[in-house]
Amino acid sequence: MARKESDIEAQSQSIAEYVFLVMVVLMVAVPASGFVLSAQSGIAGIFAKGALQVQSTKDLAQQLLDSSARIHALERKLAQDELELARLKQQSRDSSRLRSLLELKQKSERTTVAAEVVARNPDNWFEQVVIDKGSADKVTKGSAVISVSGVIGQVVSCSEHASVVRLLTDPEQKLGVLIPRLGVTGILVGDHEKNAHIDFVPVGTNVDAGDKVVCLGKAGTFPDNHPVGTVAAVRRDANGASMQIDVKLSDNCYDVSQVLVLPPLAN
Repeated sequence: MARKESDIEAQSQSIAEYVFLVMVVLMVAVPASGFVLSAQSGIAGIFAKGALQVQSTKDLAQQLLDSSARIHALERKLAQDELELARLKQQSRDSSRLRSLLELKQKSERTTVAAEVVARNPDNWFEQVVIDKGSADKVTKGSAVISVSGVIGQVVSCSEHASVVRLLTDPEQKLGVLIPRLGVTGILVGDHEKNAHIDFVPVGTNVDAGDKVVCLGKAGTFPDNHPVGTVAAVRRDANGASMQIDVKLSDNCYDVSQVLVLPPLAN
């Protein structure tokens, strides 16, 4: 009887220990599971935030690419518009020059031939040009070549449909000129891209910067009083015995395009 009671007491103690262990496990496990859930939620939040940032970065990069493409497209259009504007301005200038040449041709009492510069050599850019009129158009060697603004040069050779013009900027080209305000005459000599000059002007001649210089026109080649340029500077030459007059030419031989050719007057 005593042993049976002892067994029952031992079983009761085992059950109590078991219940106590279960209670301890539950007390530990429940907070731990909450911590696990909280940790899982935190990690999930971090991943979600990272994914959102990645997507946001992708969207921003795409916006930048789209903006860059639009900018490049606008730049191309602007460049095309500028080219078109430059072309239209050039056409307007050419049309204005042609109208002016036509007016000059109509006013001239001499035979004139309208021509266009079609070629020039980079090695002698300020010396010669080729025009698209020749002997078939009654252009002859020695013909004067002018524009509305001033003297261009003189024909030095011609074929049937083209002629070579020596420009006024060529040192080999000489031209008799007059300063109307003073009645001073001289020989104009070119100096390539620099100002042309009139040499051996008497010391004391009252020439001023800005004085007009025109063709003397006594030889029957170049037209009387056609513009040549304006006085740019006056200085004594090296020996001091005379003066040299620098002349800025009226027309820019660098980009001349349309001209009039005047064959020499018959003697």
